[in-house]
Amino acid sequence: MPRACMISIHHIEPPELHRMRIACSYLFSPALADEHKFLSGLDGSTLRNAFRDKAKRYHPDLHRHETEETLKRRRERFVKIKESYDLLKGHIQEESHTAPLNGAGKRKIIAVGGAKGGVGKSIIAANLAAYLCSRGNKTVAIDLDLGGANLHLYLGETQVKHSVNDFLSKQAESLQEIMMPTKYGPLLIGGDSSHLGAGNIGFARKLKLLKAIRAIEADYVILDLGGDTSYNMVDFFLTADEGIVLTSCDPASYLDAYNFIKVSLYRRLSRIYGPEYDHEGKKDEELEVLLREMLVSDNGKEVKHIRGLLEKIRAAKPESLAMIKEVLSGFRPHLLVNMVSSDSDEKPVIARIQEVSKKMLMIHVKSLGILPYLDQVKKSAVTLTPAVFSGQKGPLTKKLAEIVACIDQTAGATTFSHCGQWR
Repeated sequence: MPRACMISIHHIEPPELHRMRIACSYLFSPALADEHKFLSGLDGSTLRNAFRDKAKRYHPDLHRHETEETLKRRRERFVKIKESYDLLKGHIQEESHTAPLNGAGKRKIIAVGGAKGGVGKSIIAANLAAYLCSRGNKTVAIDLDLGGANLHLYLGETQVKHSVNDFLSKQAESLQEIMMPTKYGPLLIGGDSSHLGAGNIGFARKLKLLKAIRAIEADYVILDLGGDTSYNMVDFFLTADEGIVLTSCDPASYLDAYNFIKVSLYRRLSRIYGPEYDHEGKKDEELEVLLREMLVSDNGKEVKHIRGLLEKIRAAKPESLAMIKEVLSGFRPHLLVNMVSSDSDEKPVIARIQEVSKKMLMIHVKSLGILPYLDQVKKSAVTLTPAVFSGQKGPLTKKLAEIVACIDQTAGATTFSHCGQWR
């Protein structure tokens, strides 16, 4: 368990300490704010609970029946509450130094992808980021759907002042410069689809972006990907520590989900010596050529299944077989079936993708189960409020907790069949 991080106030300058006491009065009470012992003993869990209680009382979206004047006062009060929470949370995070809160001992990058548009990738990514942040994790959400960016909307922001494109065009020197706070907790690096060709970034700029993403200092980094199998989207997916592939019960959707998994694996194998991956040892040019010929030429038509590729390598480069098998065992996508209605049957979808992936790709696709169609989520897409924020104990929050626990539990494992069905 991570240690409870509290505020050490003995080194804080008087003006900043005064601001902290004002913030404490907004979240707790003026009397507690004046107590030296209370402020110095304030920990992240107590702070989060206070923020949730105040948010329920003052967030305007939860009191829409009231008059516009009353809503205005609630909105102004909520802004002060959020600013107070961010100020105090910043001091608690500084005291924690670099100790991560995700239980894994290091930063974790999670990609949310899939080759089909409209399956809820951005909504899931936004809510996952908001949920992780509500647990006290420093969380950064990045919109990498560079041609159709909308992640900011689902985090309650109607526009972004800076975007990934500012970093790629050297208008910003680092991703840190273009991070923006959001109303619901996570830091956001927005995308920008308003420029022609925004989604078509060159290989050198992509490498620069991948390197910068891996260098972000946070407990969790959530990547929201576009709905295609372009090299860019696949490479973003592969740079993550854990990848979630979203699908629905629609046949076109789960066929696209399998295709995304297949293309991602082929890309990983064909780029085994690529600069985007750390590889120890001397580069084997003959193996590299062999892999590219079989996997890339004519969309990989020479490879009917991975077993055939292994047989080819065993015959031509037997000394490389172990390395290829290691890459296969390290490729562990997670499958989540989203928007499951009461009359849908998701079990054949999960079973079929797992069966075909095992037979044709020789990998195991771990199931995260299903997420039913929820009015709560549909409403959140309209109100631009993460569903986990308006319903902290609702079904989506419970499912996200299960997903995070499953991903944390299986990190580093090579075999894990199923993390639990849920309805």
